[in-house]
Amino acid sequence: MQSDFSRMVPWTLALGMFVIGTTSLSILGVGPALTRDLATAPGAAGWLVTAFAATFAIAAPIAQFTLGRWVSPRHLIVAGTVVLTASLIWTALAAEFSSLLVARVAAALGGALIAPTSAALAIASVPGDRRGAVLAIVFAGFTLATVGGVPIATWLTLLFGWRGAMVAIAVAALLFLLLALLFLPAAGKAANGPAADEPRSVGLWTPAIVLLATLGMLAAQFAVYALMGELLGQHFGVSDAALPLAILLFGIFGVAGNAAAGFLSDRVGAGVLVWSSIASLAVLLLIMNADLGAFAGSLVLAGCAFAGTLFVAPQQSRLVALVPQDRHALILALNSSASYLGIAVGSGLASSLAIDVGLHILPIAAFVVLALTGAINLLAGTAQP
Repeated sequence: MQSDFSRMVPWTLALGMFVIGTTSLSILGVGPALTRDLATAPGAAGWLVTAFAATFAIAAPIAQFTLGRWVSPRHLIVAGTVVLTASLIWTALAAEFSSLLVARVAAALGGALIAPTSAALAIASVPGDRRGAVLAIVFAGFTLATVGGVPIATWLTLLFGWRGAMVAIAVAALLFLLLALLFLPAAGKAANGPAADEPRSVGLWTPAIVLLATLGMLAAQFAVYALMGELLGQHFGVSDAALPLAILLFGIFGVAGNAAAGFLSDRVGAGVLVWSSIASLAVLLLIMNADLGAFAGSLVLAGCAFAGTLFVAPQQSRLVALVPQDRHALILALNSSASYLGIAVGSGLASSLAIDVGLHILPIAAFVVLALTGAINLLAGTAQP
């Protein structure tokens, strides 16, 4: 039986993922107040998002390839949390935009140490047939941050100003640091079978294709999510008063999709869930092209959140099944990088198409990207031994 302390490990790591996710997305909520306070152009806040995403995408695999070989998971997570907390305090005290930009880079470096290490530590603490469930718990924190990080940051900004919002996130990071010191094991040794059970080497080709599918899936989703508010209001006709409820519904469905992934991943298989996610999202994107109205449009978009989060845990289970345990942290770091690159690609595509063509084209563009992702995923399946 698991001890109470070992049961707390995935939940502690979930809090860390929530802090990272909220840190990365909080600028979307505090951006207007921040740029006014620092007398900076409104569009400058976008550079803060880009700086975090680009730094994280580059730093995560490099950190695992270098430090991950010599430093224990507990020490990597603690060090990353110290850096993240300090960067959030630095952000709250920044007097110039350039200083704020450097603080965002530092925050991404801290997050790059925490996120992939957390996933690898979590799956090393349970038998192999529970990987999907424990990954779903850990990434529930990031899912909650994805759907709730911006509203939380916006609400905190209204109460305490944007600097107060940063301090509040720093307090959450400090709480995670304390829990990490209390509950995380001193060494992340495997509990999922002897070396004889390790997968045979499949080289670089198959993992690379699976990672490309991650990038495509996130790009397809954020081709719609990036302008979710505008899509709901202008395309589906959701009123300003009902918009928060529509976004809340989106968040609830996203959390439900992550929970379903945790429950089903180890029961029906990771591959089945990945294809279910892609297929259901494709159907919903096609339905979005119909004249739905406010309620149906909100419901379909919320369904996209369910289908999208259904993908995360099983996709990571597929990846770690392709490589030996000593490479789990590295492959999960690369998956995190692919996710952030996908978010950047999808968001950029959405902004460009909305300006040049109109909001109505976004579901079509997302479907095209998703179709390419399906083809890539099919190729990954045929490449596996």
